[in-house]
Amino acid sequence: MSSSSRLGQKNHGVVVPHDLILDIFVRLPIKSLVRFKYLSKQWFQLLTDPCFSDRRKQFPRFVTASSAYGNKMLNSCDGLLCLYGPSHVTVINPVTVEYRCLYIRDRWCYPHERLAIGRDPVTKRYKIVRVSPDVSKTGQVGHRDICEVFILDPNWERDWKTIGEVPYRIDALSRSVYVDGAIYWFTDEINHLNKTELIVMFDLHIEQFQAILHPSSCSNKQRRSMQLGTLRECLCLAQLEVDPLVLNIWIMELQKQKQKITWEELYCIQLPRFSINVGLGFAFAEHRDGTLLVCTMDDVFFYKRNDGIRRVSHGNGRHTLPLPTAFTGSIVPLYGYSLGQFKDLPITFTEIPIFPVKH
Repeated sequence: MSSSSRLGQKNHGVVVPHDLILDIFVRLPIKSLVRFKYLSKQWFQLLTDPCFSDRRKQFPRFVTASSAYGNKMLNSCDGLLCLYGPSHVTVINPVTVEYRCLYIRDRWCYPHERLAIGRDPVTKRYKIVRVSPDVSKTGQVGHRDICEVFILDPNWERDWKTIGEVPYRIDALSRSVYVDGAIYWFTDEINHLNKTELIVMFDLHIEQFQAILHPSSCSNKQRRSMQLGTLRECLCLAQLEVDPLVLNIWIMELQKQKQKITWEELYCIQLPRFSINVGLGFAFAEHRDGTLLVCTMDDVFFYKRNDGIRRVSHGNGRHTLPLPTAFTGSIVPLYGYSLGQFKDLPITFTEIPIFPVKH
């Protein structure tokens, strides 16, 4: 084995292979990793590398966030949660209890803005993308959208960078999703002129927008019945049929060399009647054992092929919890402030318990 494939952790002449240490770290509780990152520089570099977060996505969790100040959770990326309020964007790592607050201009655009966090696949830097209506010097809101990007790095002098006008009308109510160096949104069902364009992507490295192909069977479906997500490191589109209540999930395959996109139906699941309210939204993820997890404001559904579906309630049936987000803990640094405890921040986080699947 070459020296490049070893971490060089020696003890009485024994060298532990890098792949073995990595496999052990992936399986450890996140709290243990927080302690281990201080034991050596090599371990610190390994555990805080965004690529290590990709390996831990086999163990998903669902979280919600609420605030008395109107902050709402937008999306997550590598264990970082992005929340948006009337005056600022807050990025939080719930594991390291670290946060960054980014103040925004033109606060009267709230709540018509679309924001999301993602990782540049080349520089490995995290970026906040903001799409908001153009505002004149007199404060008048225009009819076109402008895109801005903020790079999360140690440079505290950095400000929002204007990318330019957005050539698409993005749905302000639909949730964004980050997948493999890009952020995806639905187009606005009413205001977007080209009705054949359903999904828009923003490439985080070249910082450009592009409409992409969508499943043909979803062309005439209402946006409120659909949800974007990620499974197996790929973009997915979930769509609910009402009568009978069926959850369809398509997965996208992107052949980058040929610039070709294809969609394949991954799941077609008949759900218990009235179990999911169309339009309220939901999150979904896959466990490493192949179980599909679908989380709504009140329930978690467990589905495994040939085993059927199981439902576990976690709410009170009144839809009082905020919309959940799929989340995998990490120790990625934010170069920000340490809270010490979350009670110092006026945001309440709730982790939705995921029970072992038993059929």
